[in-house]
Amino acid sequence: MIVASLGVKTGESPPMEKHANISLEDQFAATLDWWRGAGVDFEFSDTVEPMLSEEKPRQQQAAPAKQEPELEAPPEPKVKASDLPDSLQGFREWWVSPENPFVPRQSIRVAPIGVEGAPIMVLAAMPEEGDKDTLFSGSQGRMMVNMLRALGIDPNSAYLACALPAYTTLPDWDDLGREGLGTAIVHHIALAKPSKVLILGSKLPALLGHDQAAAPESFGQIGNSPALTSFSPDRLLDHARQRARLWKRLCQWMATA
Repeated sequence: MIVASLGVKTGESPPMEKHANISLEDQFAATLDWWRGAGVDFEFSDTVEPMLSEEKPRQQQAAPAKQEPELEAPPEPKVKASDLPDSLQGFREWWVSPENPFVPRQSIRVAPIGVEGAPIMVLAAMPEEGDKDTLFSGSQGRMMVNMLRALGIDPNSAYLACALPAYTTLPDWDDLGREGLGTAIVHHIALAKPSKVLILGSKLPALLGHDQAAAPESFGQIGNSPALTSFSPDRLLDHARQRARLWKRLCQWMATA
């Protein structure tokens, strides 16, 4: 009998009957201890369970749609073409007046030199630092006069002007362009009506609508006037090689334009 195999003699009551006061919890714990003592510490089942199955991927919540930031409208330029005088004399008066917003009001402003319809207009970035009453009164002006005479042009017949009405330390050309400086320069050239325009300043073509990714030297036209671009006068004075290169280009330009 199974009872005998568990060590209970025939005719004797099982040990559990002698301890009827043992709680169900203690009985269950004793049963588990007995099976552990018998070496059974695993639970077996006939149901097949896949041990290598991949977990079901969690449903990813759709990310909220990104809201595009609202683009601020570019500020209105300080100067528009409709605001500018429609005569050369009126423009020149406005150019040196306190109403010109492109330099501080206390700056010394210098007027352009020349008359409408000049054979060439020389447009530099700004006046010389020492200019007060006359534009290009220093070494830059002497270089320009010598250059014009070498080309066979009377300096008194040329139109001399600048992109800014006053000498400015480290001007922010990009900001000036947004304020409408390029519009004012193009308007100035249209009123002056020069046969040709020599632009001295590598930052100026972009103000006049030239692609910034393209070389400044590829800028060749402003309105109806052929244009040639080179470095600013102060850099030309400091670099003999650049002056020689400009002279060669000027000779070719004057012969073909």
